[in-house]
Amino acid sequence: MLSSLACIGVLNGAHAAEITVTADSNYFLGWSFSTFPRPAVGTTYWYYQNTTGLPGADVLPAGGGQTVGAFNGNPLTWTVDPPTRLITAGVWAGTNYFGNPSYLPANIGAPSTPPGQGFISRGTASFSSPVPFRQGSVLFIQDVDGNENFKFSFLDCAGNPVDAGDFDFLRISTSNTPSHGIEGTAPAQYWRVTSALGNDPNTVNGIAITAPNVCRIDVDGDKPSIGGSVNLFLGSPPNVVPTAVPAVSGPPLVGGTVTGTYTYADLDNNTEDATSAGTSYAFVVSPNSTLSHSSEGTVTQGGPSNGGAVTYSPSASDEGQYLYFCVTPIASAGANPGLEVCTPVGQVSIPVVTAPQPVPGLSFPSLFGLTALVGLLGWRRRQG
Repeated sequence: MLSSLACIGVLNGAHAAEITVTADSNYFLGWSFSTFPRPAVGTTYWYYQNTTGLPGADVLPAGGGQTVGAFNGNPLTWTVDPPTRLITAGVWAGTNYFGNPSYLPANIGAPSTPPGQGFISRGTASFSSPVPFRQGSVLFIQDVDGNENFKFSFLDCAGNPVDAGDFDFLRISTSNTPSHGIEGTAPAQYWRVTSALGNDPNTVNGIAITAPNVCRIDVDGDKPSIGGSVNLFLGSPPNVVPTAVPAVSGPPLVGGTVTGTYTYADLDNNTEDATSAGTSYAFVVSPNSTLSHSSEGTVTQGGPSNGGAVTYSPSASDEGQYLYFCVTPIASAGANPGLEVCTPVGQVSIPVVTAPQPVPGLSFPSLFGLTALVGLLGWRRRQG
């Protein structure tokens, strides 16, 4: 893989993989993309500043600019820091498409609605979210040219560096792939993307975020000239449903107590819905020694788990039946519900009660002899 990367200009530093989006793959079908509101003045730019300005363009405030959009149902903030020199920076909202179609593989499921994009020519900016981006989300980088040199750093919600050493490069457009690679040292490696191309025809590529805890992407760019910019946006694969791994403790005895617990997980970082409408459980009995779904048996107890452990006391009618504990996970947002998963508890039985053993009795001759022996021992003790 690295040998093939060298011909398209890879900077120093390796990365986990280069993924090439191929024709007829529908790779981006069902993906979600960042959005931003349209500017109040009706232009495609939200912020703009250069030597001449543009008709109808907003001017980037001296203190920088900030726009709040959305990504996967969560707020997404594009922040342009106060510039130290003239820059081009702002937001595309609804008009700049996903790359130049002439340079995209056919039938890759590219979005029909233009993603909301932040753009900047030089200076510093950031994308940020109050919750981590979904694992597998992609930072798309579009229109790199004119000796633009960009550094992309990834941070968690507390502002600590997230190592990008195993993030993947997503090669999308069929030409003009910019030089790209990882720099720095673990655990704070970052990406750099550059291009000496004079005028890129709006090609697009991306960096796939493989870590589950990235909440912010810092952008540090430089370009010798003022005009033009690199366009940036976010996308993520279709949301996946949450999962649950149930576990049980306690023997399946009539009148006893069986405790059911589970481990909740969601690859999209959606928290569990622990309300009465959230994750549910069921204790199920069946004459069969295997069961994959609660509908295959008789539910004897069930309801919302409220995000915690639940208990069940097998009854006499459960004797001889096989008992199972089933959980259906529900996330507070995103795709729902997760698949129901059942785990066996065992075959219900009645506790074995051990009858008390009688104390052995002594016959009269034995008792008489024992009394004589005790008396003899006592006499000898007195004689001594």
